[in-house]
Amino acid sequence: MNLKVATVISAGLLLSAASVMASDAQVDKAKSAIQKLKRQSAVEFAYQRHSDFGERTMRERYRPLPDSHGWTLLSENDEKPSAQRLTEYQQMKYDEWQSGQQTQDTEDQDQQSIKLSLSDMIQADTLVYVGEQEWRQQQVLAYTFTPYLDKFSEHDDKLQGNLYLSPNSHSPAGLSITLKESFSPAMSVTLENFEMQIELMPITDKGTTFYVPKQTEEKMAGSYLYFKDFSNHTIREYTDYSVLDTASVSRVSAN
Repeated sequence: MNLKVATVISAGLLLSAASVMASDAQVDKAKSAIQKLKRQSAVEFAYQRHSDFGERTMRERYRPLPDSHGWTLLSENDEKPSAQRLTEYQQMKYDEWQSGQQTQDTEDQDQQSIKLSLSDMIQADTLVYVGEQEWRQQQVLAYTFTPYLDKFSEHDDKLQGNLYLSPNSHSPAGLSITLKESFSPAMSVTLENFEMQIELMPITDKGTTFYVPKQTEEKMAGSYLYFKDFSNHTIREYTDYSVLDTASVSRVSAN
């Protein structure tokens, strides 16, 4: 083999190996960020949630309780709810809590509490480093992954996940999940568009930093019964966090 050609091939192999090692190092940073989310999954948070459904708004407070759903309706469309509406709301939340599942009303679908780990959505062995880019007006390190969502668990291959880290601290900044191709999650239902964005923010309690949702946005569109279309766009903002489970905080700090 010509010496010059052999040298070029060797240099190319070295560069390729260096690129793979750099990519692996970036993926390790992402896995470390996921572990941060996983370690805090046992911690209980209280918070306020403002939901914008387009035609109406709702402000709620959540405080986890051992023997209740923990939700309080504060306002709807910036107005104080009537006694009748409060009764309806409490009954709805109680029924959800009792059954252990969410209402079928798409507008009201959401996790019962933020203690559910965001890390469960990310299949870490599918992470691929993409590079630095802009997301929601901030510079981030971006990764793709195959997501896991309970309601679409049989259709993981139809979804595309993206994880975003702060380029300086390598802490989790957020994630997004989008639809790659339409599919039918249930009989007579076709999902044609799905996009979920979860922006995270840090909060600190007793010297421990947690990463919790700041804003979530979900868009969903499709058809059901073959001829009826549906389209939903929900934006939720989370504020006034407090950490309640001090025992769990101690365990997180120890790790």
